[in-house]
Amino acid sequence: MKHLIIGLIAAFSMSAFAHKIEGTLILKGSIKSKIVVNTVKTNCKLKIEKVKNLMVEDSFGNPAYNVRAKISLDGEDLSRNISVKFDKEVWFNNLFTVASGTEVRDFDYAAADGPKMKIDSEGRVIFVSFLYNSRSINCVF
Repeated sequence: MKHLIIGLIAAFSMSAFAHKIEGTLILKGSIKSKIVVNTVKTNCKLKIEKVKNLMVEDSFGNPAYNVRAKISLDGEDLSRNISVKFDKEVWFNNLFTVASGTEVRDFDYAAADGPKMKIDSEGRVIFVSFLYNSRSINCVF
């Protein structure tokens, strides 16, 4: 009987610490913003091409997603003969490693090689960060 009570308390306390998500899916489509890179006015464009269930769950049973996106920078200053060109396909996912195992996050996505992306509660991309010529580029949409 004592072991049963301890087991019930342990099960109840684990459910109290469960990680809840809203299940916000990222919207497909393109978005762009104007930024300055190396003193050149540049268009930063992000295109969400594919959203796919990873078929993996986090430690709390929440499903993780893979997102294929294309990031591009395009700008030039003809008077100084400077151009900014960048075009890369990136696979983001929302499964993160934490101290207690793994955790799916609703609004944060990251790629294995460093880029990060954030969405809002409606699934729209609001921020992407990546490296270009050893500099961190932040595009806010």
